[in-house]
Amino acid sequence: MIESLTIENFLSFKDKITFSFTASMERPKAGFEHISWFETIGKKKIQKIQFLFGNNGTGKSNFMNALGAICRLICFRAASKSDEESRIPDFFFKLSKDTVNRPTSFEIVFHQANNRYKYEIKCFDNTIEYEKLTRCPVGKKEAVVYVRQFNHDRDLVEISYPSKIIPLDSQKLINDNVIKNTSVISVYDEKNFIADDLKNVFSYFSRIQYLPRLEDIDLPSMLQNRKDGERLKSVLLQLLDDIGSNIIDYKIETIEPKLSEHEILIFKTVFGEEDFKKKFAGGTRKITTLQFAHPSDDETHKAWLQEHEESEGTLNMIRLIIALYDAIVFKTPILIDECASGIHQQTFGRIIQFFLYSSTHAQAFMASQHLSIMDMDGFRRDTMKFFDKDRQTGETTCKEVDLRRYHKNINILKAYLDNSFGCLPDFPTPEEWVNKLSKYKSILSSGISTQSE
Repeated sequence: MIESLTIENFLSFKDKITFSFTASMERPKAGFEHISWFETIGKKKIQKIQFLFGNNGTGKSNFMNALGAICRLICFRAASKSDEESRIPDFFFKLSKDTVNRPTSFEIVFHQANNRYKYEIKCFDNTIEYEKLTRCPVGKKEAVVYVRQFNHDRDLVEISYPSKIIPLDSQKLINDNVIKNTSVISVYDEKNFIADDLKNVFSYFSRIQYLPRLEDIDLPSMLQNRKDGERLKSVLLQLLDDIGSNIIDYKIETIEPKLSEHEILIFKTVFGEEDFKKKFAGGTRKITTLQFAHPSDDETHKAWLQEHEESEGTLNMIRLIIALYDAIVFKTPILIDECASGIHQQTFGRIIQFFLYSSTHAQAFMASQHLSIMDMDGFRRDTMKFFDKDRQTGETTCKEVDLRRYHKNINILKAYLDNSFGCLPDFPTPEEWVNKLSKYKSILSSGISTQSE
């Protein structure tokens, strides 16, 4: 589980900013004591869920992009120093001359395999300038697993192993395989050597999922070819029933119709002979369909509807359940942008309660414009992050609820709408807005000619 994240000079985050995901002393609301919003690991209470609120373009997605960038830096093994596909993207804050020549830096503290780790990395101009992995158990002495720096004079990566946790033969393999745009941890991917800490970190970050838009996820691919398909089906159908859906079954079918001569000619022209043979083996193409069963007036007969016949809200609800199910099963973080799109407020709340009650060591980071989440049953105020952006500088800032200032009986949604957290859109006054509307109408009316004229 992720305990904290520090970002500096990354996209809209200019100056160093630290996000903490440890729970406060806030007590659970009456009647919801059974819902566990955090996991206690050692002496740390790590929150299972974070909700990101704020106006469009304030940096919520960039927060998730930061976690995505860390995953890439840790897990992606560059093929070469200069190949374009291997290049580290330019992440720096682009709206200031002061940040152009400064590295992007991240620090993340997380818990994995009964260890508490701190990982630090700085990158600039397709080069990892600095990288450090530390075991930092609570209340005990820290142990530096490795420190990596780039020597520009010698054009060489230099790695030291202060605690000597990694065996010498493994150190040699690491030193031989790390290049300037490849992290130390990424070499674990293809090498058989003993380095439990590298294994722990790589396996953790390689499983983190980022879902920018629920509706863009191919639902059949989430359901088919799963070893745990029966368990998922049992959980999914039961939960759908418990939240008021009348879906009682689903099935995935794959058909392989023969291509017509005309289709073969077109596809060979588009893909070429070799790719055509790979994509359309035997002159056929695979079509996967997902269908959902509903009760009908004939008790012996189910009514089957195609996926496209279900509402987008229903499909997003199913996608969300599956995504959270996977996070629970694999005990990993999941990042979901626009997490409540088209989903009823109370239904969303029940799905979140399913996640919180069932999960151990899983985390969900969820961005949304659905403010009704703040009124969710049993909601904890310390799970919110409010993002804002300075319109003059373009820099993202973030606020949390000050629990000493906002009594538990104060309606946080109302406080948000009163702009107490400074992240509402910066609108003109009502009088100014009327004048601006008049100007828009004048512009649109001027110089317009109809076809009849």
